[in-house]
Parts: sequence; structure tokens; C-alpha cells
Amino acid sequence: MQIYKHGKLLLTAEYAVLDGACALALPTVKGQKFTITQKDQANTVIWQALDCEGKLWFWAEIRTSDWTVIKTNETGSARAIIQLLKAIHTQNPSMFSNGSGLKIKCQLEFPQDWGLGSSSTLIAAMAEWSKTDPYWLSKKTFGGSGYDLAAANMNGPFIYQLSENGPKIKTTPLNWPFKDQLYFIHRNKKQNSRESIAHYRNQSISEAWLNQINDLTQEFIQARDAQDFGQLIRAHESAIAEVLNLIPVKQELFPDFKGEIKSLGGWGGDFMLALGPKSSPDYFKAKGFPTVISFADMVR
Repeated sequence: MQIYKHGKLLLTAEYAVLDGACALALPTVKGQKFTITQKDQANTVIWQALDCEGKLWFWAEIRTSDWTVIKTNETGSARAIIQLLKAIHTQNPSMFSNGSGLKIKCQLEFPQDWGLGSSSTLIAAMAEWSKTDPYWLSKKTFGGSGYDLAAANMNGPFIYQLSENGPKIKTTPLNWPFKDQLYFIHRNKKQNSRESIAHYRNQSISEAWLNQINDLTQEFIQARDAQDFGQLIRAHESAIAEVLNLIPVKQELFPDFKGEIKSLGGWGGDFMLALGPKSSPDYFKAKGFPTVISFADMVR
């Protein structure tokens, strides 16, 4: 059995999405492929994870009869996999109960430090295979807002909002005539999502601020002019910076950039979005940020 899931980017409402704000989310072109096959080795899951160059970076043999690691090259990752498999068994007791063996092979299409969703694609794929609820599995394992799980199954941009009755998901076209002026730049480091969320949770969040983020998300979607879009980027960066008590990334690192820059996801790591001239890739590479990807090459 083969399963494929898309990576993710959160364009608006980072952090605020956790408190029910409307977020604009994007599935990425690159994702992760999973191959699941039956094996003769009873009560055993053989797990293999390959990076985007096809190199085996993690492997484990797990005994499902008592949920122990038989052998592995990375104990922490093996324990995380056991936690996920046990959660699957809890929600669907028929899984791993017949004593059969499995081999699960994961193949990433993007570098691990890009933060495009190696964990969310994993949970989404395992939920589809095991016929379990991905949001429940995420809550029991890695946590987060769940927008990344939605992105794994989407084929285009969408609005994501948490509610008391579960997540609300609505597809939305982005009719932006300035897409060729948009670039994604990697910050050369991966942000720890749990640390970012913990920092956000220590701040005071108002209903008025959440409404401001909601309005900005709608204005992002409706933007038809690059100049207006740049103003929205500045407004969004300012709104998030005020609550987090952090400095917007353009002000911090790129004050001389002839355009606008927006942090994505957890501030301080992963990707940034830049709106700028055709020379933008050269600018960021000269500044020591070699990974610059066009909107068309990144987003489905």
C-alpha cells in the first residue's frame, strides 16, 4: 500500500490559529511518500525513514506485543513512533492485534530542517492507513493546531479555523497577479514548534487582536495589487510582533530589502515569505540565505 501526503505552510494567523483565528494555509508541492507492506516477522514493525536524498536516517524494529524497541539507531525517534502506534491501537483496537508483521517505509521529498511537515504528513498517512482520526492522533502525540494535517490532504490553498466542533476547512483560490514576485526563503534553522507555542501561551491575547488577524487573513486572500499586499504584510508582522514582543524579521535582519518580508510559522526559524523584485533571490543568497524558492515551485 502506498500513501502520499503534502507538506504545509501557514501564510497568515501564525500562533493566533491556536485560539480560533482564521488562517490562510498552503499545501506544498513536496511532501512525503509512505509504503506499507506485510512481513512474516510476527508482532514486529520494521520502520525505515529516508531523507530527500534517499539516505536512511532513521530505522527501528518495534515489538507490538509489548510496545518495546527491539533495536534502533535513534531511541528518541523510536519512542515517538511507538507513541503513535499505540495511539492508533487505542482508537482502532483491530490494528496490531492479529500478530502480523509490517514494514513501513517513509520517503521525504524535502530536507528535514525545512519544517514543511515531516510529522504531520506522517500522522495523516498513518491515520488514512489505519482508518483513525488524524486530529485525535495528533492531540495524543505531537499536538498543534492541526492545519498541517488538513494541508496534507489538500490540493490547493484553504482557510483553516479551529472551533468547538472541530476544524473548519474551506478551499479558497488565490487570484494574485503578483505571484511571480513572491519567494520563500529558508532561515537556515528549524524552529521548535512547542517552544514557540509555549512562548505565545505566556502572552495576553484579546478578542480584538484575534478579530484583527481574521480581517488580515481575508484581506490577504482578496489582495489584487502587490503594493496593497506589501502593506498587509507589514500590518500582519506588526500585529504578531506586538503580542509576542519580538522584532519583525525585516527590521531584524533585512532592513535594506527593497520589498516586504513576512515570517511564517514559528518566528525565528523555517521559512519566510518575501514580496520583492526579480533580484530578490540574489539579495538573500548574498546575505547568506541560499535556499530561495519561487511561489510556483513551492505551492500546489
